[in-house]
Amino acid sequence: MLAYFRQGLNGYIKNNIVKFFFVILIFSIGVVFGAMAIKVLPDGQKSELAGYLNIFFQDIATHTEYGLDLFLTVLWNNLKIIFLIWILGFTIIGVPFILFIVFTRGFIIGFTVGLLVNEFVLKGLLFAFVAILPHNFIAVPILILMSIFSISFSIQIINKKKQINSKLLANSINYTIICLLLCVGMLISSLIEVYISPVFMKLVAGLF
Repeated sequence: MLAYFRQGLNGYIKNNIVKFFFVILIFSIGVVFGAMAIKVLPDGQKSELAGYLNIFFQDIATHTEYGLDLFLTVLWNNLKIIFLIWILGFTIIGVPFILFIVFTRGFIIGFTVGLLVNEFVLKGLLFAFVAILPHNFIAVPILILMSIFSISFSIQIINKKKQINSKLLANSINYTIICLLLCVGMLISSLIEVYISPVFMKLVAGLF
């Protein structure tokens, strides 16, 4: 079954390679813009953000418990993004909003990594590696996949809006099933973010 799923995914990527390239490009531009935004911040704001980070590092170093409430909050935030993209897929004007969400996620990641590296250099890079990479290693591909599926479905609706398409309901069900499956991936990403990443974050925070 896994081999069948992998084969189907590979086929889908080949058939939608242009969309994948464009969405990944938008995400990458967001990361670059986020990293560059640090350079244009006034020194006072940089110092203020650095102070918040130091407080955060001290809290991480002393905090030992990560409860269910935090996990549910992180999971809900991740699922909201997936559901929002899913809803936008049913709209004719959803594509630019989907791309904006992808750009924003890239911007946030780029800004966070850029701030850490700018203020703490190698230690900041190490912290970014253990704090941001693990869960985003799953979350970002899911975001990109969901965006591609949503854009494809939205384009399909645009092409069929003046026609009675008997397959539209079936395609809508398949689209929704894909969304739910990707939500499982976000569940795993949330577990990593709340229960695994903080273990390594605590070790690295002791360096600051």
